[in-house]
Amino acid sequence: MTTSAKHFVQVTGENFTVNGEKILFRGFNLGTWMNLEHFLIGLPGTDTLIKKAFDEVYGKERTTEFFDRFLMEYMGEKDFEFLKKIGVNHLRLPFNYKYFIDDQNPGVYKNDGFKYLDHIIGLCEKYEIYAILELHSVPGGQNPDWHCDTYSGLPLFWEYGALRDTVIGLWGHIAQYYKAQPWIAAYDIVNEPSLVKDAEVFNDFYRKVLAEIRKYDREHIIFIEGNAFTTDFSMLDPVDDPQVAYEFHFYPFVKDPAVLTHEMSRERRKEIFAEEFHALLKIREKYKRPLWCGELGLVFEKEDIDFQMEIIEDMLDLCEQNDVSWALWLYKDANVMGIVYPKVETPWRQLTEEIKLVWNQHKEQEKGEALVDYMAETYFKPISKEERYPLQFRMRTIMQVICVEQNLKPYLQKRSWEEMSKLPESFRWENCEHWSELETLIEKYTKEA
Repeated sequence: MTTSAKHFVQVTGENFTVNGEKILFRGFNLGTWMNLEHFLIGLPGTDTLIKKAFDEVYGKERTTEFFDRFLMEYMGEKDFEFLKKIGVNHLRLPFNYKYFIDDQNPGVYKNDGFKYLDHIIGLCEKYEIYAILELHSVPGGQNPDWHCDTYSGLPLFWEYGALRDTVIGLWGHIAQYYKAQPWIAAYDIVNEPSLVKDAEVFNDFYRKVLAEIRKYDREHIIFIEGNAFTTDFSMLDPVDDPQVAYEFHFYPFVKDPAVLTHEMSRERRKEIFAEEFHALLKIREKYKRPLWCGELGLVFEKEDIDFQMEIIEDMLDLCEQNDVSWALWLYKDANVMGIVYPKVETPWRQLTEEIKLVWNQHKEQEKGEALVDYMAETYFKPISKEERYPLQFRMRTIMQVICVEQNLKPYLQKRSWEEMSKLPESFRWENCEHWSELETLIEKYTKEA
């Protein structure tokens, strides 16, 4: 360890350490904060489309004011007191590139993002909770899905070197700014790459971004994510940077939704989870570096919360038993996957409960898939599920534009600016409640550590 590395989290063999002492990350993602996700925040559209709808209804100046308040109200001292109480030791901070890069002037960095990141990192430092900075959205989209704020439904980031160069430079800019901040544990370069076709492009991007960061910052850990929403690392070559670690995400029910049913026994579900998890552990065998499960989580429902806690427990047990750090997706949202959420009587929830009567992400996805099938069957010939998979993302981008026009803007137009300007206060700790069942479960791991 270099003298300057003292107090920084470091990679030591297959472990994370601080001043020579092993640390296992246990914590949360601060999702749908600096990158809005429609079903989590309760508003249809991508981050960009939601803000565009606000622009059109309330004007640009008021929209800027609204989201500034949202970002600053979302987390406060009381949230960190709660996190500290339950033993959390880190937060993953997803952010959208647009806080730093203007698409029309990519050569000049904006510094808007530092205001909001500094707000959280300052609280992290005060409460001795590590932050991991994670780029959730990049120009062109690193995967085809809506959560990377893509317009096209295509992962165009991997098609154009100019887009990748923009992000490489951005990480250098961020590293320069935060190089001396030990309460930042790591930089998570890009969230959930997917449909990457060219291994050389994939490896070249990571080589270049590592080199750019290391011009300014030799100490911070850098996380590398794999293909297929960071579940497939077959394309990625090992790197010789000693402070690189690897990150996967664990949503085992995506492949087999039956694991979320009461009909399946818990023992059988645990077998399915273990099989998929142990396949991901091969990442550690390949690279001989520590692993972090940067996302795992579930949608929570009051009537089924005890059963859902069993599922979360089964996933977290796998992490703990196999010495894998973990971050639950997520800390706070509009009562979907977060441990903390605004009370139903708050203005934000009143708006989203009204929108929920006409829109949800599952209906949007089903309609997008149905439209792909209809076009194929009507004008061409039926296609397989495998053929439909990449096409559905493109259709969903069209669906999102329609949903914003029909299921978001009318509900904004019904509310005055005076009403809307108070909505961000809904996320203050005193206006929220939380799942005590999840609190108890988390303490099972943090208090025994």
